[in-house]
Amino acid sequence: MSLAELASMAVTAMTTGVASGAGTAVVDEVRELVRGRLERSEEGRGALRRLDAEPAPDGAADDVTARLTALLQEDPELARRLRAALAPDVPPPPAAPPTVHQQITIGGNANRSTVVIGPVELPRTRSVLIALTSIGVVLAVLLVLGFRSVLNSLTDDDGGGSGSGRVTALRQEPDVRAVLPDSASVAQGWQTTQAADVRKGAPECDSGCEGALYTATVRHEKENPLTGVFFHVEAYDTADHAAARFKDLRADKDRNSDALDPLAIQQLGDESAAYRKVIVNSESAEAGVRVGTVVTWTTYRTGDDALDPGTLTALARMIVDRAQQAQDGREPTARAGL
Repeated sequence: MSLAELASMAVTAMTTGVASGAGTAVVDEVRELVRGRLERSEEGRGALRRLDAEPAPDGAADDVTARLTALLQEDPELARRLRAALAPDVPPPPAAPPTVHQQITIGGNANRSTVVIGPVELPRTRSVLIALTSIGVVLAVLLVLGFRSVLNSLTDDDGGGSGSGRVTALRQEPDVRAVLPDSASVAQGWQTTQAADVRKGAPECDSGCEGALYTATVRHEKENPLTGVFFHVEAYDTADHAAARFKDLRADKDRNSDALDPLAIQQLGDESAAYRKVIVNSESAEAGVRVGTVVTWTTYRTGDDALDPGTLTALARMIVDRAQQAQDGREPTARAGL
């Protein structure tokens, strides 16, 4: 049975009480299903009023049939229930998954326009439109705030990071100490010449360094040629405090233009800067990087005047990767692989 035939049979049952020999209970069920669905819209209610008029205008039943056919195409569940009522001996097709129709429709003419939200119909007045707009704005704000709240609770986010990892404060001394690499992580043949040292706060920070939790340092060197690297790590309670500290350090380096020249290296972490310093019989360069709540500073020295910026980048990337691994809650294992 097609949807058009089903709609025609349903309208016949409503108007004449004849539905393939069906009884009164079936006719009542059909009327309830059809009228309940058509009365949700102004056009449907108008079609029913014309059908109920005495005498009914020509074409009134055809109008209801056409509207019902369109509704059956949109609502498979309604079609299934009408088939079950009107043709109980015919096995109904498998029921489609429930579909929730939540749509907003604005229609009508200049004299009588409406706003339909699901089963609710409201007059299209200025106050109603303003109220709906306000509700939409409030819902959007709540969704954004809710999403941020859930995201922060899942990631322990301490704000302000732009990388792909978590932005988490390293509040325990062992976590900060683990960021410092051993000599084997730098390269084969290197030795630790200044042992790893971790202190609370930022003792050497003249500006106070708000939010500083720990400062950690370590030095590794290779004797032949005389080459070394010094790692300086500062951990903060938020990414904003770390960013403020990095801004101050970078400003100090920029002001020291007599001794330092800007050095171009690959972008690292959330923000980075590099400088070259030429000294007698050797060369030195340094790279500062902020990654989340951690500020790192890597100083690399060679025993000749042929410093490779790629080596500095590899060393700085290692300490940055280790700082990110710690913020992700993982054991820092990154190596330079020189």
